[in-house]
Formats: sequence, C-alpha cells, structure tokens
Amino acid sequence: MSHYATSCKILKVQNLTPQLRQYWQGFVDETPNLASPYFELEFADLMASVRRDTRVAVFYRNGVPAGFLPFQKSLSGFFRPLGGPMGDHHGLIADNEALRFSETLKKRLFGTLIFDGGLASQDDIRNNGHSPEASWVIDLADGYEAYWEGRQKAEAKALRNLRARERKLDALGGEVVYRIDDPRTVALDTLLHYKRAQYAATGATDVFHGSWARNLAYALLGHRTDRLAGCLSTMEVDGRIVAAHFGMRSKGVMHYWFPAYDPALSQVAPGLLLFRELTRGIADLGPTQMHLGPGTYDFKKRFSNSSFDIMRGEISSLSLPSATLAAGRGIKQLANALPLGPISTWPEKAWRRLDTLTAVRGI
Repeated sequence: MSHYATSCKILKVQNLTPQLRQYWQGFVDETPNLASPYFELEFADLMASVRRDTRVAVFYRNGVPAGFLPFQKSLSGFFRPLGGPMGDHHGLIADNEALRFSETLKKRLFGTLIFDGGLASQDDIRNNGHSPEASWVIDLADGYEAYWEGRQKAEAKALRNLRARERKLDALGGEVVYRIDDPRTVALDTLLHYKRAQYAATGATDVFHGSWARNLAYALLGHRTDRLAGCLSTMEVDGRIVAAHFGMRSKGVMHYWFPAYDPALSQVAPGLLLFRELTRGIADLGPTQMHLGPGTYDFKKRFSNSSFDIMRGEISSLSLPSATLAAGRGIKQLANALPLGPISTWPEKAWRRLDTLTAVRGI
C-alpha cells in the first residue's frame, strides 16, 4: 500500500461531514501518539468557535480519507498549527505515521506552514523538521504513590525542597483547600489575572492578549465530554486563591498548560504544592498521563518520568512567505558562522518572538 496522500481538500472545521468526523475520531482512538487533547476533534471545534481562520487539510489516499491536519489560516501567508502559540503539540491526525502528506499539501497551500512542536514520530514532520527536543511526560499508570516513590529515588533533593515548602505553609497557619476540578468562572478570572501579571513582569509574550485566547479558555472551562474537558485546579488559603492551573484533558492525557500563583507567597511555592495535588487527583478524572510540554525548565526535567520527541520546521510552497523564511534562515546561518559570541542567537530569537506576536494577534 502506498504511503502517499494522493489528494487534499482544505475545509472549515464546521464543514466536515459526519463521515469525516468519524474518520478523525477513529484515527485518534487507534493511535496512542494522538492521545493528547490537542488532537481531539472537539478541540478543533472550539478553536473554530473563537477564530474564523481555523481550517483543516483533509488528505485522501485513492479517494479514502487518510489524514487530517488542522491549522490557522494566516492573512500573511505564514500558517500555524491549531491553537497558534497555545499549541504545544501538533501533527497529522492519521492511523499511519508514515503517511506522506507534505507534497500534496504544498499544491493547495500558497504559503508556509510553520510548526513548533510537531510529533517527531511522524515521517513527514521529521523530514521537514529540525531541532528535536523532548516534550516531558508524567506517567501515572502505576498510580500516584508509585510515581512519587520513583521521583524520591531519582530526585531526592527536589522532594526535600517540596516538603520544606509545605512546612513553611503550615507555619503560616490558615485553612488550605485544594480543588482539582474547579468549575468556577471567578477562579479562572483569578488565574488569568495572575498569569498576565507574570507575563508583564517577566517580559514574556502575553498569549492572552488576543481575545480569542481568553474566549477559548472560558469555552474549555464549560466544555465537558468524555473526549475533552477544560480542567481548572486551585489552591486556597483562608478562602483566597493563591495558586491555580488551567489545562485540558482527553480520555488518557491531562495537558499541563497555564500555572500561576500569587507572588506574595512565592516563598512557599504554592504552584508546586498545587501541582503535587493535581498528580494525586488526576486518576479520578480519567487520565493516566500528564503532558508537561517542551522546555528547559528545571521543574519539568525533575518531575517527569518519560518524554517524547517534538520538532520545529516548516512546509513551504513557492511563495513570498517561503522566500522570506529562507532569507531569515540565511541571516541566522551567517550569524552562527561569525565569531559573534552570544549575540549570534539574536536573529533567531527575534524571528521567533515576532512569529509568536503575530500568532497571538491572529495575523
């Protein structure tokens, strides 16, 4: 059997037929690497409800649906995976990771699809990608106690630090309440307030600057099915929320997404204490894995016990955007070749920040 897609249609998500929807959900159910909530059709539906530029490339092999690739259709010609800057994981939704779809896509997509978090297990993502990195996973299949016992053996210092922070919290007094699945809108208001203040204080790009991102968060909070649900977790001290985390879950995976806390209590690390309680309560919600996403954060490395590879890259047709991207790569290569020291990384960082800013604004 050929591993090449033979044709492609680009549709709005709301125009997918019942048959295509059945294929999509079947591919997700049959493919363990698509267990993340990012690959659920219901997530694409929610994205389509908050952004009019949500599209999906439907690939066929000899007339039979073979795969789906959801993305955001940019006005600039630079297209991005579903969710834009909020999308930690993406890739082809198919039951065959060897399916070659990029050449077929280029014939229909006038521009460049930029991905940053593509599944390296998929042949065409790997062939069009570079800079592989780990995306961190907490595997709780053996239960909460077994997971933390394993972390104790591997990261004894981190566990001692966690216990010390808990003692500091106890010394402050006050009633502590954890809610693992908090449905309150006011709690999400608090989380967004903390998170946006954190972005402002650190100079990081505020992914909630665009109203679509805030609308997505509130839509997810109210969305509850066995395939997809938003999950807000909170920690209160004497009735005041001091830490919160907002993520989403599928049947088997909780995606760890947006943690934030009151900086006035940073000495007790309330976010870390809430994280511990989330690992304790996650099994009651169904998932047996927590995906932490990529990054060099010490927290992710210390508390994960598994990982999978993701990649950056692009799939380009002959167009002005692809020529612009090629020019940018040339500047980056020149900077790397010159004896510039740390500033040699500036062109790439500037490009990635610009790309994130335009993605946040849906440009």
